[in-house]
Amino acid sequence: MSPRLRKVLEDMAERIIPSGGPDYPGARDVHLADQVIEMIQSFPGAMRGFRAALMLWELSPLFLSFQFRTFSRLSPEGQNHYLESWEKSRFFFRRAALTGLKGLFMVRFYGDARVHEKIGYREGCLQPLEQVVPPWSPEEEGR
Repeated sequence: MSPRLRKVLEDMAERIIPSGGPDYPGARDVHLADQVIEMIQSFPGAMRGFRAALMLWELSPLFLSFQFRTFSRLSPEGQNHYLESWEKSRFFFRRAALTGLKGLFMVRFYGDARVHEKIGYREGCLQPLEQVVPPWSPEEEGR
């Protein structure tokens, strides 16, 4: 991934899950951009589409909000404002695209051991069943 697109991904992650908070780590603290890139690379052919989507995010302020800066060149406040405009947009595509990106970030963020520690999640808190119990069985039909 090019440094420019990596910066777009890092900036978006930082806007959605800010670092430096008193209670929780943030996107930069857990290297969220690296984790998302690793996850996308595990799907054959997905990286090309993901890079195209990031380039769309990078260039979209020029065309959709008539700002004279790309996303990565906006101030942090400008980036927040721009992402909020997508979140509140009347166009489904914009809202859905941002929701999908947030989902990618959240899957990796809450899967990180440092976040587990902060929220009190313990590995193995759900134990596997010794025997699989079907949700319905013919014996129960007569009851």
